[in-house]
Amino acid sequence: MKLSTNWLKEYIDINCPLDELAQRLTMAGLEVEETIPISKEAFAKAGGSGTTDDVVWDVKVTPNRGDWLSVLGAARECAPLVGGKAKTPNVEIGGCDPSTAESIKIRIDDPDLCKRYVGVVVRNVKVAESPGWLKDRLIASGMRPINNIVDVTNFVMMELGQPLHAFDYKLLHGSQIIVRRAKPGETMATLDGEERKLENDMLVIADADRPVALAGVMGGLYSEISEQTQEILIESANFNSVSIRRTSKRLGLVTESSYRYERTVDPSIAPVAAMRAAQLISELAGGEIARGLVDEYPVPVEPLELKVRPERVNAILGTAIDTESMAKYLDSLEIETSVVDGLLACRIPTFRSDITREIEVVEEVGRAYGYENFAMTLPKSSLQGKDSPEGQLRDRIRRSLMMCGCQEALTHSLVDSKLADMTDTSDICVKVRNPLSEELDGMRTMLAPNLLQVIGRNQSYGMNDVSVFEVGKVYFQNSDGVPGERLAVAGALVGNMWRSGWSLPEEALQVDFFTCKAVVENLLDALGIKGATYTAGQHPLMHATRTAKVFVGDKEVGILGETAPSVRGLLDLRGRPCVFELDFQALMALAPEVIKYKEPGRYPALHRHIAVVVSDSVEYARLDALVREAGGELVEDVNLLDIYKGEQVGDGRRSVTISVVFRSREKTLTDDEVNFVLANIKEVLKSKLEASFR
Repeated sequence: MKLSTNWLKEYIDINCPLDELAQRLTMAGLEVEETIPISKEAFAKAGGSGTTDDVVWDVKVTPNRGDWLSVLGAARECAPLVGGKAKTPNVEIGGCDPSTAESIKIRIDDPDLCKRYVGVVVRNVKVAESPGWLKDRLIASGMRPINNIVDVTNFVMMELGQPLHAFDYKLLHGSQIIVRRAKPGETMATLDGEERKLENDMLVIADADRPVALAGVMGGLYSEISEQTQEILIESANFNSVSIRRTSKRLGLVTESSYRYERTVDPSIAPVAAMRAAQLISELAGGEIARGLVDEYPVPVEPLELKVRPERVNAILGTAIDTESMAKYLDSLEIETSVVDGLLACRIPTFRSDITREIEVVEEVGRAYGYENFAMTLPKSSLQGKDSPEGQLRDRIRRSLMMCGCQEALTHSLVDSKLADMTDTSDICVKVRNPLSEELDGMRTMLAPNLLQVIGRNQSYGMNDVSVFEVGKVYFQNSDGVPGERLAVAGALVGNMWRSGWSLPEEALQVDFFTCKAVVENLLDALGIKGATYTAGQHPLMHATRTAKVFVGDKEVGILGETAPSVRGLLDLRGRPCVFELDFQALMALAPEVIKYKEPGRYPALHRHIAVVVSDSVEYARLDALVREAGGELVEDVNLLDIYKGEQVGDGRRSVTISVVFRSREKTLTDDEVNFVLANIKEVLKSKLEASFR
């Protein structure tokens, strides 16, 4: 917003250099971004009086402070900085008959979109050029003078922050104003000459037959002020900010009026602004003001009452301001404050719609006190937070996967919904209503397809050895169509995990299903999650016979496997990429807060190898579990060494060679003790699995 300092001086006594005040305003939150001098000659060239110079501030107004978008609002902000009080314009008008109430009927059909509507009629006006001083104020504010009627409405808007509109009263059918939503298929021509197609959630100002203005945005072409205008109706209204913003965006119309309504306008200023405009039009256009005004105000907005704890103010600000001083600071911002039972009893004016809680009053005390007066101290350690349990688990996951040689990737949440549907049948893809492109029309249901695309892009640049992971959100919709989100952990690997200086065969270095499984095992172990099992599974993203579901106990926590050939063809991938995807919340529920470590064994271990012949239908996980169960506490570890199938073991059977590590935490084991336990293991395998031994 452009703010004339000459105009500002009429509303607040400034007792310091303008540069100093600009600095103070900036420190208080109303940022003065640029100081622009305007000479007499510049005013004359733009059509102004050419009698005075001015200094204009370009100020940055935050979205929550619509009250700053006026000279009066800026003067209120300056008041505590210069030790003064903002002046308000003196509005005293009489009136003649017939009264405004006899001349116009006003009805609000949609009070949810229009809080208040004030109208006043002025007769016998003469539309002409505005005087020089009025033109100067508008030019300094970045506006173009038009005529004395329109210029007054713009002047009052800049002065008080209340947008106004002037209708040619004779062009209003039925001497009636109706504030309503647009009707289906309704159109109207706006002041810029464009025919606008309206939607039924847009608010319009209508007469008895047709829309005559887009509420809060722009007036209508067929009720505009012209040289023939003799009677006018001044509109001063308060509209719903969301409704005005929606209408403005849909029609591509951004005006000074809509800009203010979008940031909220004080409903209490509406009658004052209407009378102020009527007063100026009477003076500048020779108009006769109709007695009284029409004020439709279905649900009046009352000032908010808040109780604030002074000790809380000091605790948050880190200050030692006494209670009486706090009350004075707030009073200087026109927040009426008294001390009642040790509390600050604050009456929040209606122009401060941004203040609804105690903490916001605390901020006002801090601004009035002056941020530059705060002591420079380090925050107390008790105020320094720590990462959430979720954040801590994320870091542990990242560290584990990076130690496995993976690099973290961040991929887009938007994906091609066709790819999402093809690669994940468990969740319904959430479609985007207005997608940026056909390739980005859905929300991802899995992370793994995105990581495969990362591999594809790297391969297109000649990078064939890629290991990446991501921790991020995936999206879904339930059977009722309600969208939701959850965290997932995924990884994708392809190519060689390492380079060998020896003449090892290439296939021995390639990532495969077991490499991917090892990464998942390392991750679960790093998180302290024990007892994971892997069972054959199916998933459209993965190979029909090289896929495993990951269970911890009876809870499924994820899936891993080699990518399906169809997916490799769809994404143009080389090699045989492997992927995994785990449920973050499931991992969080299973991971202990504190991981307990055992002291390394003091006594030596004994190793025994067993070649167990079992049916092809026996899973290794079952064999491993039985060995550990039969061996009890003396079995420290079990590892798979080899699998053999051939004539020596017979059809439908295989020989599984495993290594069993025995260790006692109390003494050195003897061969006899180990052999006894080993014999027990063999007996269990014979009875449970019909095993034989080679």
